Amino acid sequence: MSANTPPTNVIFILIDSCNRHYLSPYGCKTVHTPNIQQLADRGVTFTNHVIGSAPCMPARREIMTGRQEFLFRGWGHLEPYDIPMAVRCRQSGAITQMITDHYHYWENGAHGYIEHFDGCEMLRGHELDFWKTELQPNEPQWVDAINKYRPGWGTRYYKNVAKFKSEDDFFSPKVFTKAAEWLDTNYNQKKFFLHIESFDVHEPFHIPEPYKSMYTDDLNPEYTCWPPYQDNAQRLNFLRNTSMAELAYIRAQYQGKLTMLDKALGKVWAMMDKHNLWENTSVILTADHGHELAEAIRSIDEIDSQARDHTLRNPFGKHHPHYLSHANIPLLVWHPHLMNGGKRIDSLTCTVDMYNTVLDMIGFGSDNTLHSHSILPLLSGEKQTRDLTYWGTFAEGICCTDGNHVLLQGYNSQSPLNLYTSLAVPPGANAKFGKFIPNVDCMGWQIPLGHTGDFPSIMYNRNDPLFNEVNIIDSKPDTAAALRRRLRERISEDGCPPEQFDRLGL
Repeated sequence: MSANTPPTNVIFILIDSCNRHYLSPYGCKTVHTPNIQQLADRGVTFTNHVIGSAPCMPARREIMTGRQEFLFRGWGHLEPYDIPMAVRCRQSGAITQMITDHYHYWENGAHGYIEHFDGCEMLRGHELDFWKTELQPNEPQWVDAINKYRPGWGTRYYKNVAKFKSEDDFFSPKVFTKAAEWLDTNYNQKKFFLHIESFDVHEPFHIPEPYKSMYTDDLNPEYTCWPPYQDNAQRLNFLRNTSMAELAYIRAQYQGKLTMLDKALGKVWAMMDKHNLWENTSVILTADHGHELAEAIRSIDEIDSQARDHTLRNPFGKHHPHYLSHANIPLLVWHPHLMNGGKRIDSLTCTVDMYNTVLDMIGFGSDNTLHSHSILPLLSGEKQTRDLTYWGTFAEGICCTDGNHVLLQGYNSQSPLNLYTSLAVPPGANAKFGKFIPNVDCMGWQIPLGHTGDFPSIMYNRNDPLFNEVNIIDSKPDTAAALRRRLRERISEDGCPPEQFDRLGL
């Protein structure tokens, strides 16, 4: 942070599974998101912001610790050597608060993320949250439609939401209402960090009217609002039996959920207006990743035996190959003392950069031992520090862009894979104990996982239209080789485990 830039409060807003191509600041003309547009008009829109480690909890570890993790480990707890963002904010003198319905935080398998805040409001019941147990014998038809392809999932979710009567009972309205209430009673803190996290627009895409019919006239009760994607057999069964009309309905429900969220977000802006918080508070709005919604499918007949479409996408979800359709995520920033007024920044940035950005805003400063780069210099008019960004999911491939091309590098089943952690080792694992993480003075485990399959590589032009990308990797081998060389150099600088170079063909 510039020595002349005073610290501010920080409001960090994370919207799960938010596709930027459905947001008006990124050119969408059909989905109503005026409050997100208001932030873009007031602040700065970043156009080349991409994910780092996917999906949900790997992305959150990057945001909260500044460590890009997918080459070392996957979904899991914070590591003992991590210093969470909330800790650093408290050390800077800020009161810290989390408000969220993202139930993975209190599931077994992802601990340590919320315990460091001064306060945490946990709103229960989304997706498969282990909350309500009361039997619901008269399930509506939309629950049956979910259970058809996700056996039991609709029933579990419905137990949590059976008593919802109005829009105010739904999740994003509750999250942003609680956030506005917190601001109304804490605006006069000496300094604060407020982390607002909405699990919406994550599936199930279950919404009330008027949103349910806002973007479609086809409300066939047999359509599902929660298509399967985690299980390959379930995904293939759904895709072989669905229709283009049902796929359009699912997208319409997603869009309706996004508009419902946007309306609720307006409560936070209203509270900032009430207490003049725009004058001393920075705001970041972003996502952990987007979500494929079968937009690339031209015909149901194109689905192959692996439940992929003609682009080799998993038509739903956020899996490798991580096309920019779900990897290029929104980033909208307001800073009261730096660039604003609806400007756009095309510099390359990524999820892990949020850690040092928040610490810079709140006055702690940057930790240069991490993978995170503060974006405040960009907001001060300086040139970008990244000339290449990369992203991926543990045990899958690796992707990168230099702003001109996008490489979705595959992986090789004949090469070994290790997981690195300082936490518990699975029973029977042939693990080694030592110091394996660069710049980490902490002992940990190297756990061999065996082989994970094969996947080809894809390369396309950065400016290809979404869902109409053309694979040019065979026609431009020199470009692909140059990108691979730069990617190899970058991950080597960041401390990539040595076996990954062979596994990823680098």
